[in-house]
Amino acid sequence: MKPIRVLQFAFIVGAAMLVYSFVATAQDGELRKSCLSLCALTPNYVGENKAAPDIRLKDLKGVERQLSDLRGKTVVLEFWTTTCTACRQQMPALAEMAEIIKNDDRFAVLTVAVDDNLAAVQQMLMQTTRKPDPFPVLLDPESQFVLNRYGTKLFPETWLIDPEGVIRARFDGPRDWSTATAIDLLQSISRGESCSMELQGGIAVGRAATVCEKSNAQM
Repeated sequence: MKPIRVLQFAFIVGAAMLVYSFVATAQDGELRKSCLSLCALTPNYVGENKAAPDIRLKDLKGVERQLSDLRGKTVVLEFWTTTCTACRQQMPALAEMAEIIKNDDRFAVLTVAVDDNLAAVQQMLMQTTRKPDPFPVLLDPESQFVLNRYGTKLFPETWLIDPEGVIRARFDGPRDWSTATAIDLLQSISRGESCSMELQGGIAVGRAATVCEKSNAQM
């Protein structure tokens, strides 16, 4: 091969590698942007292919409500019980999140209490949030939906559902939902941004898993 052709070939290869590196960096940046808040909140489930089972229960005023009525919104669905200490600890932050997003039609908070004592539920809300109705509360005393449809046994458990009714993430145990990170995650889901990651046996797999590992290592 003549020297000039060698130089041309080397230039083409170098240019191709530079373009590939630029595209990969840009894609990694977009992935990082989509996944950063999700990674920070350490989910116990991540996915994009499971529809949220519908829920139809009565609220504290006896009015029947359905989860599917919130289609088109990003929904924070929380399961809790009055006998759960962690639920009690998380209530103020959840109430603060509900207050932050209450005037934004893109979002909704819906909670389900697995209790048959209405007075105990109302008392816990007042004690922890100082409000009688900081967010909608449905009653499922027999776990008709919480256990039978969602398989929930430990509380609190929080599910994030996108506007299409698809479960995007589940969080076991308390989180601080009043933080900017939590709000960023809701906005990301609302925009339809995707985080290419799944959890298999508690281990993150997929391209975004590396992004999460890097993000968590820097915290």
